[in-house]
Amino acid sequence: MELKTLKYEYLKIDTDQDDALLKTLITAAKGYIKNGIGRYVEGNAQYALVTGMLVAHWYENRGVYESGVSGSSIPFTIRDQLTQLRYVEAEEHEEDKRVESSLNLSSKEKGTRRRAELE
Repeated sequence: MELKTLKYEYLKIDTDQDDALLKTLITAAKGYIKNGIGRYVEGNAQYALVTGMLVAHWYENRGVYESGVSGSSIPFTIRDQLTQLRYVEAEEHEEDKRVESSLNLSSKEKGTRRRAELE
């Protein structure tokens, strides 16, 4: 995720005051993801989303927290996204091979759609 996209579209920040911090958080988030699942795929929407979520969490929860205190742990939504990314092949993300499955088509509709794609 680029700094401009993160600031204006995701975090709704209008100033340049925290640009250096945000750049550091973006780099840290990418490293966190890579360390956690073994890879980071640039240009993939799901990786960008998790990067944005991590940056937002760390930006809004600056400081040192004790275990069990609100804001101290990575939220479930981020951990859940990382779990999905861990078990999906990188090639699937890059080529978006599974778009059809997200449409929730019935078996009959999938067969009809597949035949139309092959023609």
